Amino acid sequence: MIKLRKIHFLTATLFAVISIFLLINTLEVRDRATFQGTNTAQPYGLELVDCWFTVGPNWPRTECYYMHVPENHTQQDKSTKAITFPVVAFRNNAILTTNAPVLHLGGGGPGAPMGLDSVDNIKRIWEYHDDLSINQGRDLFVIDPRGTGLSKPLLTCDKFVENEALRLKVNLSFIEYSKSTDKDYFDCIEKFNTQGIELSKYNSLSIANDIEMMRNAAKIDKWVLIGVSYAATYAQIIATQYPNSVESMILDSATFPNLKLHDNYFQKTMGVYEALYNYCNFNPDCDTPIYNIEQRIWNLHKELNKNPIKLEIDHPYQNIKIEILLNGERFISSLIDGVYDEQVFSDLPEIIVELEAGRAKTIIPYLENFTAYLLDTTYGDVSSQSHYCYEDKKYTDFSLIRKEADQLPDGYIRNTAILSLDFPDYCNKMQITAGGPIIATATKTDIPTLFLHGELDTITPLSDVIKQKKLFSHSHLITYKLSHDVLSAEECSEVIAAKFIRNTSIDRDNLNCS
Repeated sequence: MIKLRKIHFLTATLFAVISIFLLINTLEVRDRATFQGTNTAQPYGLELVDCWFTVGPNWPRTECYYMHVPENHTQQDKSTKAITFPVVAFRNNAILTTNAPVLHLGGGGPGAPMGLDSVDNIKRIWEYHDDLSINQGRDLFVIDPRGTGLSKPLLTCDKFVENEALRLKVNLSFIEYSKSTDKDYFDCIEKFNTQGIELSKYNSLSIANDIEMMRNAAKIDKWVLIGVSYAATYAQIIATQYPNSVESMILDSATFPNLKLHDNYFQKTMGVYEALYNYCNFNPDCDTPIYNIEQRIWNLHKELNKNPIKLEIDHPYQNIKIEILLNGERFISSLIDGVYDEQVFSDLPEIIVELEAGRAKTIIPYLENFTAYLLDTTYGDVSSQSHYCYEDKKYTDFSLIRKEADQLPDGYIRNTAILSLDFPDYCNKMQITAGGPIIATATKTDIPTLFLHGELDTITPLSDVIKQKKLFSHSHLITYKLSHDVLSAEECSEVIAAKFIRNTSIDRDNLNCS
């Protein structure tokens, strides 16, 4: 009798627990469905849409939205149009979690897309970030910022992409190429102006305001922000403008709002070339560098401009082959683009030796990657220029740049640097004046921040992070023998980021992969 009563009691208790579990889970689902949506009276908010990609069977619960925001945040009425940017949300399975969600602020650039139009990219995104988000009871939100990727409007110069496919077949000098592309951009800017797009509103401050509006629409208390490359600037502007909305930050290969083009201009200009010249120092498997690498690179640049190599490569976005003329300009550009990844330091000797023999095999992937950047129809290249006009131009010391440019090595490096200063910057055509000091002020914060950085990074040098980190009173820096974008390249970095997000008071010694 006692045993029966105990069984009945346990059964009733178990039934009650299951009922409560189901009730809580139902409440949680209902609570997650209360995002501020859009309607006739409320044009701004999160619009739930069918995902534009196929969600895999083993994925976390995945939801897709378009976030509607005012193009001009100072005119949140009918005097400004509503624009949209995409949001992909990976939802955790925790019951009534209070953990702050993680927001990935996009591809950087500025203007770089996150690749949300590709199901393979989206799958990689949550796989690279699951331990620091959904696996610890945090939702993961991923966006393309306004003006790029799947945002509407998309500030890509379609005329540039169209004409670039034709230019790839022609042997153009740096000056000829620049004049040709300038005309494309002037035409595109004119088109956007005619469409009534306020190009002056596509900048880091507007993006910070977009994120704050999204936070309110999603009824989120605080974010954990992930900023990679230029998106680290977005994170810092958000932290400065809305400090109470940020729980912590992961800044990967960080840029900083106060560091403009003139900061260490000579060293940063030469950094990428010096890395190539000294490639053996960046490759642990290199015992002895090939002889006279610097001179051989520039000999090839000269020879390929005289006698370019006609090649066929895979089109980056279509299942076709395209013709490309490998001249000296594209040779150098492909190498420079290649230093975003450390593999170029292993492949460089073979690239040089092959090209000297008139063969072009090892350089093909680098040429294809560079071409993918040029032909990307989702890259907000006009948005990138609007960022420059609003955030950089006024706060850049061009007299210092000219002085330091005169000290660059004679030839291609110095000539292209000086010529670049004299080409139009489109700011007047875009009708953009500089923003206020907030977009050029050093970030000083006590928000817990983890810096992840590559020791081989010549795009955003480690020295910048070491200098700026002093202003982040609660921060750690973890470095790797990598180049740019650590989280996508090093599994250990995700483990460390997950530890930091879980406990921002963790000691530096405990930020390891064990």
